[in-house]
Amino acid sequence: MPQALQRYAAVSLFSGCGGMDLGAEQTGRAQVVWAIDNEHWAVETYKRNLGHHIVESDITQVDVPGVPCDILLAGPPCQDYSTLWNHDGLKTARGNLFRQVARFLSELLPAAFVLENVPGLLSANGGAAWTVVRHALRYPTSFAGRSDGPPVRYDISAQVVDMADLGVPQHRERLIVVGVRSDLGVRPPVVPTPYASRHVTVREALDLNPLPDDAPNHERGLDSEQVVERLKLIPQGSNYKAIPTGHPHAVKGMMSHVYRRLDPDKPAYTIIAEGGGGTHGYHHVRTNYPRVRRQIGNAVPPTAAAVIVTALADVLQAAGGQLTRDS
Repeated sequence: MPQALQRYAAVSLFSGCGGMDLGAEQTGRAQVVWAIDNEHWAVETYKRNLGHHIVESDITQVDVPGVPCDILLAGPPCQDYSTLWNHDGLKTARGNLFRQVARFLSELLPAAFVLENVPGLLSANGGAAWTVVRHALRYPTSFAGRSDGPPVRYDISAQVVDMADLGVPQHRERLIVVGVRSDLGVRPPVVPTPYASRHVTVREALDLNPLPDDAPNHERGLDSEQVVERLKLIPQGSNYKAIPTGHPHAVKGMMSHVYRRLDPDKPAYTIIAEGGGGTHGYHHVRTNYPRVRRQIGNAVPPTAAAVIVTALADVLQAAGGQLTRDS
Protein backbone atom coordinates (compact mmCIF):
# COMPACT_ATOMS: atom_id res chain seq x y z
CA MET A 1 0.00 0.00 0.00
CA PRO A 2 1.49 3.41 -1.00
CA GLN A 3 2.69 5.52 1.90
CA ALA A 4 0.54 8.59 2.60
CA LEU A 5 2.30 11.83 1.78
CA GLN A 6 3.41 13.75 4.85
CA ARG A 7 2.45 17.42 5.19
CA TYR A 8 5.05 19.59 6.92
CA ALA A 9 4.69 22.73 9.02
CA ALA A 10 6.61 25.66 7.56
CA VAL A 11 7.75 29.05 8.81
CA SER A 12 8.46 31.76 6.25
CA LEU A 13 10.91 34.68 6.55
CA PHE A 14 11.08 37.71 4.24
CA SER A 15 7.84 36.37 2.78
CA GLY A 16 6.93 39.31 0.55
CA CYS A 17 3.62 38.85 -1.21
CA GLY A 18 3.86 35.08 -0.69
CA GLY A 19 5.25 33.59 -3.91
CA MET A 20 7.36 30.92 -2.23
CA ASP A 21 4.68 30.18 0.37
CA LEU A 22 1.95 29.82 -2.24
CA GLY A 23 4.04 27.37 -4.25
CA ALA A 24 4.89 25.41 -1.10
CA GLU A 25 1.25 25.10 -0.12
CA GLN A 26 0.11 24.22 -3.64
CA THR A 27 2.14 21.02 -3.40
CA GLY A 28 -0.04 19.77 -0.56
CA ARG A 29 3.21 18.86 1.23
CA ALA A 30 3.62 22.02 3.35
CA GLN A 31 1.45 24.35 5.41
CA VAL A 32 2.86 27.76 6.36
CA VAL A 33 1.95 28.44 10.00
CA TRP A 34 3.83 31.72 10.53
CA ALA A 35 5.34 34.31 8.19
CA ILE A 36 6.91 37.76 8.38
CA ASP A 37 7.70 40.73 6.16
CA ASN A 38 8.07 44.46 6.73
CA GLU A 39 6.63 45.80 3.45
CA HIS A 40 3.04 46.88 4.07
CA TRP A 41 1.48 46.30 0.66
CA ALA A 42 3.22 42.96 0.22
CA VAL A 43 1.77 41.89 3.58
CA GLU A 44 -1.69 43.04 2.50
CA THR A 45 -1.41 40.96 -0.67
CA TYR A 46 -0.25 37.97 1.38
CA LYS A 47 -3.20 38.30 3.76
CA ARG A 48 -5.70 38.46 0.92
CA ASN A 49 -4.36 35.35 -0.81
CA LEU A 50 -2.80 33.17 1.89
CA GLY A 51 -4.12 34.20 5.28
CA HIS A 52 -3.52 36.33 8.36
CA HIS A 53 -0.69 34.25 9.83
CA ILE A 54 1.81 36.80 8.50
CA VAL A 55 3.34 39.42 10.81
CA GLU A 56 4.12 42.89 9.46
CA SER A 57 7.29 43.87 11.29
CA ASP A 58 11.05 44.37 11.25
CA ILE A 59 12.39 40.83 11.63
CA THR A 60 15.31 42.05 13.73
CA GLN A 61 12.86 43.25 16.38
CA VAL A 62 10.72 40.10 16.57
CA ASP A 63 11.17 37.10 18.87
CA VAL A 64 11.23 33.68 17.26
CA PRO A 65 7.68 32.34 17.63
CA GLY A 66 6.84 29.16 19.53
CA VAL A 67 5.29 27.37 16.55
CA PRO A 68 5.96 23.97 14.98
CA CYS A 69 8.45 24.13 12.14
CA ASP A 70 9.61 21.28 9.94
CA ILE A 71 10.73 23.50 7.04
CA LEU A 72 12.02 27.07 7.16
CA LEU A 73 11.51 29.10 3.98
CA ALA A 74 13.56 32.26 3.53
CA GLY A 75 14.14 34.81 0.80
CA PRO A 76 16.32 37.49 2.41
CA PRO A 77 16.84 40.72 0.42
CA CYS A 78 19.06 40.18 -2.60
CA GLN A 79 19.79 43.74 -3.76
CA ASP A 80 23.18 43.98 -2.06
CA TYR A 81 24.26 40.68 -3.62
CA SER A 82 23.01 41.49 -7.11
CA THR A 83 25.56 42.31 -9.80
CA LEU A 84 23.00 44.78 -11.21
CA TRP A 85 23.50 46.91 -8.11
CA ASN A 86 26.59 47.82 -6.08
CA HIS A 87 27.33 44.21 -5.03
CA ASP A 88 28.17 45.48 -1.52
CA GLY A 89 27.12 42.24 0.18
CA LEU A 90 28.16 42.13 3.83
CA LYS A 91 29.05 45.83 3.88
CA THR A 92 25.41 46.83 4.38
CA ALA A 93 22.84 46.21 7.11
CA ARG A 94 20.45 44.77 4.52
CA GLY A 95 23.14 42.40 3.28
CA ASN A 96 23.51 41.04 6.82
CA LEU A 97 19.87 40.06 7.23
CA PHE A 98 20.83 36.44 6.52
CA ARG A 99 21.82 36.44 10.20
CA GLN A 100 18.11 36.38 11.00
CA VAL A 101 17.80 33.14 9.07
CA ALA A 102 20.52 31.64 11.26
CA ARG A 103 18.77 32.97 14.38
CA PHE A 104 15.47 31.32 13.45
CA LEU A 105 17.23 28.09 12.49
CA SER A 106 19.06 28.01 15.83
CA GLU A 107 15.83 28.29 17.82
CA LEU A 108 13.28 26.45 15.70
CA LEU A 109 15.68 23.63 14.66
CA PRO A 110 13.59 22.62 11.66
CA ALA A 111 14.29 19.42 9.77
CA ALA A 112 15.15 21.43 6.66
CA PHE A 113 15.24 24.85 5.07
CA VAL A 114 15.13 26.52 1.66
CA LEU A 115 16.89 29.84 1.08
CA GLU A 116 16.53 31.77 -2.18
CA ASN A 117 18.78 34.59 -3.35
CA VAL A 118 20.68 35.80 -6.41
CA PRO A 119 23.75 34.01 -7.78
CA GLY A 120 25.79 37.11 -6.92
CA LEU A 121 25.77 35.95 -3.30
CA LEU A 122 28.46 33.46 -4.29
CA SER A 123 30.85 36.17 -5.51
CA ALA A 124 30.05 39.21 -3.33
CA ASN A 125 32.92 40.64 -1.29
CA GLY A 126 35.38 38.51 -3.21
CA GLY A 127 33.62 35.32 -2.12
CA ALA A 128 33.85 36.18 1.58
CA ALA A 129 30.09 36.76 1.83
CA TRP A 130 29.26 33.21 0.77
CA THR A 131 31.86 31.79 3.17
CA VAL A 132 30.13 33.57 6.08
CA VAL A 133 26.58 32.78 4.93
CA ARG A 134 27.41 29.11 4.32
CA HIS A 135 28.91 28.80 7.81
CA ALA A 136 25.85 30.47 9.36
CA LEU A 137 23.51 28.03 7.60
CA ARG A 138 25.58 24.94 8.35
CA TYR A 139 26.16 25.70 12.02
CA PRO A 140 23.32 28.06 13.06
CA THR A 141 23.44 27.33 16.80
CA SER A 142 27.14 28.09 17.11
CA PHE A 143 26.86 31.05 14.73
CA ALA A 144 24.05 32.49 16.84
CA GLY A 145 26.11 31.95 20.00
CA ARG A 146 23.75 29.41 21.58
CA SER A 147 25.31 27.24 24.26
CA ASP A 148 22.18 25.74 25.85
CA GLY A 149 22.29 22.48 23.95
CA PRO A 150 24.34 20.33 21.59
CA PRO A 151 25.43 22.05 18.36
CA VAL A 152 23.17 21.48 15.38
CA ARG A 153 24.52 21.05 11.88
CA TYR A 154 22.82 21.17 8.50
CA ASP A 155 24.05 19.47 5.34
CA ILE A 156 23.51 21.97 2.54
CA SER A 157 23.45 22.13 -1.24
CA ALA A 158 23.77 25.30 -3.31
CA GLN A 159 22.49 25.29 -6.86
CA VAL A 160 22.03 28.10 -9.40
CA VAL A 161 18.76 27.42 -11.18
CA ASP A 162 17.01 29.16 -14.07
CA MET A 163 13.36 29.26 -13.02
CA ALA A 164 12.41 28.65 -16.68
CA ASP A 165 13.82 25.13 -16.21
CA LEU A 166 11.26 24.63 -13.43
CA GLY A 167 8.26 25.60 -15.58
CA VAL A 168 8.15 29.36 -15.03
CA PRO A 169 7.62 31.36 -18.26
CA GLN A 170 10.47 33.67 -17.25
CA HIS A 171 14.25 33.39 -17.36
CA ARG A 172 15.19 34.05 -13.74
CA GLU A 173 18.49 32.69 -12.44
CA ARG A 174 18.49 32.24 -8.69
CA LEU A 175 20.65 30.59 -6.07
CA ILE A 176 18.72 27.92 -4.19
CA VAL A 177 20.30 26.73 -0.95
CA VAL A 178 18.66 23.66 0.59
CA GLY A 179 19.63 22.37 4.01
CA VAL A 180 18.69 19.19 5.85
CA ARG A 181 19.52 18.59 9.52
CA SER A 182 22.47 16.20 9.69
CA ASP A 183 20.98 13.90 12.33
CA LEU A 184 18.25 12.84 9.88
CA GLY A 185 20.77 10.89 7.82
CA VAL A 186 19.63 12.09 4.38
CA ARG A 187 21.19 14.49 1.92
CA PRO A 188 19.50 17.64 0.60
CA PRO A 189 17.93 17.07 -2.81
CA VAL A 190 19.17 18.32 -6.13
CA VAL A 191 16.56 20.74 -7.47
CA PRO A 192 14.90 19.01 -10.46
CA THR A 193 14.70 20.88 -13.77
CA PRO A 194 11.75 19.19 -15.50
CA TYR A 195 11.34 21.91 -18.15
CA ALA A 196 15.01 22.32 -19.08
CA SER A 197 14.46 20.91 -22.57
CA ARG A 198 11.11 22.56 -23.21
CA HIS A 199 10.45 26.00 -21.69
CA VAL A 200 7.01 27.52 -21.24
CA THR A 201 6.84 30.53 -23.58
CA VAL A 202 5.36 34.01 -23.31
CA ARG A 203 2.79 33.05 -25.94
CA GLU A 204 1.65 30.05 -23.89
CA ALA A 205 1.51 32.06 -20.68
CA LEU A 206 -0.16 35.23 -21.94
CA ASP A 207 -1.90 34.54 -25.25
CA LEU A 208 -3.42 31.04 -25.08
CA ASN A 209 -5.57 31.90 -22.08
CA PRO A 210 -5.52 35.71 -21.82
CA LEU A 211 -6.67 37.53 -18.71
CA PRO A 212 -10.18 38.99 -18.95
CA ASP A 213 -10.34 42.77 -19.03
CA ASP A 214 -11.95 42.86 -15.58
CA ALA A 215 -9.36 40.61 -13.87
CA PRO A 216 -8.03 42.03 -10.56
CA ASN A 217 -4.94 44.25 -10.96
CA HIS A 218 -5.10 43.88 -14.76
CA GLU A 219 -4.47 47.39 -16.04
CA ARG A 220 -4.08 48.42 -19.66
CA GLY A 221 -0.94 50.32 -20.54
CA LEU A 222 -1.05 54.10 -20.66
CA ASP A 223 2.32 54.63 -22.28
CA SER A 224 3.25 58.02 -23.63
CA GLU A 225 3.20 58.55 -27.38
CA GLN A 226 7.01 58.76 -27.31
CA VAL A 227 7.32 55.35 -25.64
CA VAL A 228 4.84 53.79 -28.08
CA GLU A 229 6.78 55.13 -31.06
CA ARG A 230 10.08 53.95 -29.54
CA LEU A 231 8.76 50.42 -29.01
CA LYS A 232 7.62 50.27 -32.65
CA LEU A 233 11.28 50.47 -33.63
CA ILE A 234 12.27 47.49 -31.46
CA PRO A 235 11.64 43.95 -32.80
CA GLN A 236 10.25 41.25 -30.54
CA GLY A 237 12.96 39.97 -28.21
CA SER A 238 15.23 42.99 -28.78
CA ASN A 239 15.94 46.08 -26.67
CA TYR A 240 16.96 49.72 -26.97
CA LYS A 241 20.10 48.78 -28.92
CA ALA A 242 17.93 48.06 -31.97
CA ILE A 243 17.28 51.81 -32.39
CA PRO A 244 19.97 53.43 -34.56
CA THR A 245 22.30 55.86 -32.84
CA GLY A 246 21.23 59.41 -33.52
CA HIS A 247 17.57 58.51 -34.06
CA PRO A 248 15.17 60.86 -32.20
CA HIS A 249 13.91 57.92 -30.13
CA ALA A 250 17.36 56.47 -29.36
CA VAL A 251 18.23 56.12 -25.67
CA LYS A 252 21.29 55.20 -23.66
CA GLY A 253 21.06 52.12 -21.45
CA MET A 254 23.32 50.31 -19.05
CA MET A 255 21.65 46.89 -19.08
CA SER A 256 19.71 44.67 -21.46
CA HIS A 257 16.37 45.24 -19.70
CA VAL A 258 16.06 48.79 -21.05
CA TYR A 259 13.12 48.98 -23.49
CA ARG A 260 13.24 45.23 -24.02
CA ARG A 261 10.30 43.63 -25.79
CA LEU A 262 9.18 40.10 -25.09
CA ASP A 263 9.77 37.32 -27.59
CA PRO A 264 6.49 35.38 -27.72
CA ASP A 265 8.27 32.10 -28.45
CA LYS A 266 10.62 32.24 -25.45
CA PRO A 267 10.23 32.73 -21.70
CA ALA A 268 10.11 36.34 -20.56
CA TYR A 269 13.26 38.07 -19.38
CA THR A 270 13.72 38.52 -15.63
CA ILE A 271 11.14 40.75 -13.98
CA ILE A 272 13.03 43.15 -11.71
CA ALA A 273 11.56 44.88 -8.67
CA GLU A 274 12.71 48.42 -9.39
CA GLY A 275 14.69 50.55 -11.78
CA GLY A 276 14.55 53.68 -13.87
CA GLY A 277 12.93 54.56 -17.16
CA GLY A 278 12.78 51.81 -19.74
CA THR A 279 13.12 48.98 -17.20
CA HIS A 280 9.39 48.79 -16.51
CA GLY A 281 6.90 46.36 -17.94
CA TYR A 282 4.79 48.16 -20.52
CA HIS A 283 1.35 47.08 -19.43
CA HIS A 284 0.89 49.19 -16.29
CA VAL A 285 1.72 52.82 -15.53
CA ARG A 286 -1.03 53.78 -13.09
CA THR A 287 -0.65 54.84 -9.48
CA ASN A 288 -0.48 51.35 -7.96
CA TYR A 289 1.97 49.98 -10.52
CA PRO A 290 5.14 50.46 -8.39
CA ARG A 291 3.57 48.36 -5.62
CA VAL A 292 2.66 45.57 -8.02
CA ARG A 293 6.02 45.62 -9.76
CA ARG A 294 7.95 45.50 -6.49
CA GLN A 295 5.96 42.53 -5.21
CA ILE A 296 6.32 40.51 -8.41
CA GLY A 297 9.98 41.39 -8.87
CA ASN A 298 10.81 40.31 -5.31
CA ALA A 299 8.75 37.12 -5.33
CA VAL A 300 9.82 33.53 -5.87
CA PRO A 301 7.54 32.24 -8.65
CA PRO A 302 5.10 29.78 -7.04
CA THR A 303 5.60 27.23 -9.83
CA ALA A 304 9.32 27.07 -9.06
CA ALA A 305 8.75 26.97 -5.31
CA ALA A 306 6.45 23.99 -5.77
CA VAL A 307 9.14 22.02 -7.60
CA ILE A 308 11.74 22.80 -4.92
CA VAL A 309 9.49 22.05 -1.93
CA THR A 310 8.24 18.80 -3.46
CA ALA A 311 11.82 17.57 -3.90
CA LEU A 312 12.63 18.51 -0.31
CA ALA A 313 9.44 16.93 1.07
CA ASP A 314 10.28 13.67 -0.71
CA VAL A 315 13.68 13.61 1.00
CA LEU A 316 12.17 14.31 4.42
CA GLN A 317 9.57 11.60 3.94
CA ALA A 318 12.33 9.16 3.08
CA ALA A 319 14.03 10.10 6.36
CA GLY A 320 10.88 9.16 8.27
CA GLY A 321 10.64 9.21 12.05
CA GLN A 322 10.57 12.26 14.28
CA LEU A 323 11.58 15.37 12.36
CA THR A 324 11.27 17.89 15.16
CA ARG A 325 14.39 17.73 17.30
CA ASP A 326 13.84 17.11 21.01
CA SER A 327 14.89 20.03 23.19
